[in-house]
Amino acid sequence: MSKAEETKTNTGSKRGFGDLGVLIALSLLAATFRGCNFSQPETTPASKLVNTSEITYNPDQFMYRTVTIRSKALDKVGPASFTVKDKQLFDSEPIVVVNASGVPFNLPADRDIEVQVTGSVRRLNIPQIERDYNLNLQDEYYKKYINKPAVIAQEIKVVPQQNQITQGIRQ
Repeated sequence: MSKAEETKTNTGSKRGFGDLGVLIALSLLAATFRGCNFSQPETTPASKLVNTSEITYNPDQFMYRTVTIRSKALDKVGPASFTVKDKQLFDSEPIVVVNASGVPFNLPADRDIEVQVTGSVRRLNIPQIERDYNLNLQDEYYKKYINKPAVIAQEIKVVPQQNQITQGIRQ
């Protein structure tokens, strides 16, 4: 083996250990950050639980924001909508909830059962909502709610009652 070949082999060998060190350092760094969660939390302040009266009295504060409300459903408004209202406040107006979740929702027969709705607050503008959410709403059902705050629901579910929760724990 000539002197030039020997030097070339030794230099490559030293470089190999340097590359190996960098590779090990990067692996350790990746392993360290793998357990960290850099995504947003599941519930952001924009989707906090709010009262319907807050939306009614301050609609601009909630417009185009995602909110979650819990309330007893009042009345069905068309095939895909219903109204909700804070029961303790008699002077607040009901808010229309438009089901845009793609999942049919039947109101509970027992009017004392609450529903939880998560969706975006919008002014009820039927043509705009139909376009934005690919819905087909019949205008005649919504006449008295036009341009008022509404929640365009992405999720609707029945809130379990206290006795249902305790029965589930016992089983």
